[in-house]
Amino acid sequence: MNTRRTRIIIGLIVIAALGYYFFLRSKPLGPMGEVVSPDEDYLTAQIVASALSMVNASHRTMAAKPLPGNPPGGLASTYPTSTSANAIQPYRRDVHAKTHGCVKATFHVLENLDPKYRQGIFANPGEYEAWIRYSSGNTLVLKDSIKDARGMAIKLMGVPGRKLLEDAGVPHAETQDFVMMNATQFFILNLPEYLVFTQYLGEGSNYGYFLGGFTPDLPAKNWSKMFNFSNYHPREMMLAMNTLKPPPDSLLNTQFYSVSAYKLGNENVVKYSMRPCSDAKAAEVDRSQPNFLRDEMTAHLKDRDACFEFLVQLQVPGKNMPVEDTTVEWSESDSPFIPVARIEIKKQSFVENQETCESLSYNPWHSLPAHQPLGVMNRIRKSLYLGVSRYRRGMNNVPLCEPKDWNGPDENSCETVENSIATPSDSASIQDTAKQGTKAKKPGY
Repeated sequence: MNTRRTRIIIGLIVIAALGYYFFLRSKPLGPMGEVVSPDEDYLTAQIVASALSMVNASHRTMAAKPLPGNPPGGLASTYPTSTSANAIQPYRRDVHAKTHGCVKATFHVLENLDPKYRQGIFANPGEYEAWIRYSSGNTLVLKDSIKDARGMAIKLMGVPGRKLLEDAGVPHAETQDFVMMNATQFFILNLPEYLVFTQYLGEGSNYGYFLGGFTPDLPAKNWSKMFNFSNYHPREMMLAMNTLKPPPDSLLNTQFYSVSAYKLGNENVVKYSMRPCSDAKAAEVDRSQPNFLRDEMTAHLKDRDACFEFLVQLQVPGKNMPVEDTTVEWSESDSPFIPVARIEIKKQSFVENQETCESLSYNPWHSLPAHQPLGVMNRIRKSLYLGVSRYRRGMNNVPLCEPKDWNGPDENSCETVENSIATPSDSASIQDTAKQGTKAKKPGY
């Protein structure tokens, strides 16, 4: 065997071994319960700071080059901001920035549920009015043809009882939130890795985290980074690419998943899913248009209703169904999804709901204790979602209010917006604000 062939064979063996190690090897069983790191508060403060940097960066980008039709025509005047640029392009969420639309829905809790499912809002059969927001996951408002994650967030109204966000100073409101995406797994394992990922995003680098800091201008900065393979994240990149899906034919025909885990009462842990009731044909629209997913929902709901089943998947002892590691999908062969409610979306026009839609905030911690979010990626959401919501609302001069029904907000649930809030000039000042706001210190300091 000649030297060249030997080298090729050895190279293929090395590639196969690396591929097995990073992608195919079975993962050890993760903890079934929560494991809280002592540095979570410090890391959370840093992640909130990076998220606010992302909000500012995306606002600058969208103000300079807005996507046509966002917000929908004639709605710019609904954003009472201090500059005309902000009125056209309001400050948006750090991720899931693009709103396809918010629709009115009715959430029906099913009758005759197994007793283990009769917890929280599922304790008794009945119905709730709801707002459902559909979104795309990118930090920017992009054309719908671009591969991306898609989101479905549900806000139930008329839900009595104390909510977990009240512990963070949020006024009481009779609402309950669920947030989902069209993927079964997240791509970041822990908080330190999530911090590095968000820091790269805050710097405008979408792939820096996965490629060890590599950027197109890297040769001019530091060639050595290219060969420091310990900083590469191939498994995470593969999982991230799996979340960037081609656009669905219809958001009303798409299944969504919570990805992370939640309590169901005191005894059970579950994940959620939203599954279309039927495989209905999508409406005919021009898919070359930048907002064709909104166009399809508009056409669909003009002529016919839509429907979803709300499902729960119970954690089973002894199976690989960890709470802390959201990169692990819970196998449906170990525990199938069970319907506990039905969501009906009646025929309607929803584009005129855009102001209401952008003013809504969804946070899984806006929840009854019976549905408490679990795991590190949920724990960070409490401060992250609330911090971003308060910041963008302050910049848009819109109060943080929870709706009482389809007709409007509950004025008793509103947080005031200070008129003195100014745009932080750079990411350093944002970090200072975030650290002071969370009153977090690095362990040992």
